[in-house]
Amino acid sequence: MNLRLVRLFLLSAAPLALTLSSCISLDKLPKVDLPVLPKMKVPFVGNDATAPVNDPQVPWSLKQPLAHGHTLDLAVYAGQRSPAKVFVGAVMVDEHGKVDLGKYGSFKIGGKTASQAVREMEAAFRRKRGESLITMQLISVEGTQLLTVHGAVKHEGVIQYFGGANPSNILQYMGGRDERATGRAVYVTRNGVRAFHSDYLNPDIELEAGDVVTYSDAL
Repeated sequence: MNLRLVRLFLLSAAPLALTLSSCISLDKLPKVDLPVLPKMKVPFVGNDATAPVNDPQVPWSLKQPLAHGHTLDLAVYAGQRSPAKVFVGAVMVDEHGKVDLGKYGSFKIGGKTASQAVREMEAAFRRKRGESLITMQLISVEGTQLLTVHGAVKHEGVIQYFGGANPSNILQYMGGRDERATGRAVYVTRNGVRAFHSDYLNPDIELEAGDVVTYSDAL
């Protein structure tokens, strides 16, 4: 046999032999079941903020009225069972004392307290949307976290949030319970959802910044 032909045959057969041997070795490896990854649902995060990116820090306290440069972080919802977000984001009081509420227009809150601003902006959203069930959660003003309190208390309004706050220990900041109230129930609204609690004295009811706490007068 021609030696040149033998060499050519051996050279051409070598890659095939290597391929076959690698296939055989892979077949001998144990099969490993890959874990099934859960399907992730990424929620849509909307932001209606109109405050400027370079928003200045302007000192503020509950005792002073809102003024130019003060920034409010708020969330507004329509309905209660399946609340819909109406407006969520930060707004800043401009030089005219107004805040820009996007498609809902501008509204003047300069010179008003935080409590007055909440009441009047809620009313403005009701008028604009033609809905009665509107809840506004004032989360903070200039980084100061807040709670809004309604119902059977001596003084309704906005108070400063603190760690460990619950419906029982915040009453002192509202002047206490209304003496005419006979019920003990309390509602806590968070993210537009109103949750019922049968006894406001329950220490396990934890509050978060932006919550709206409503004390029942009869239940």
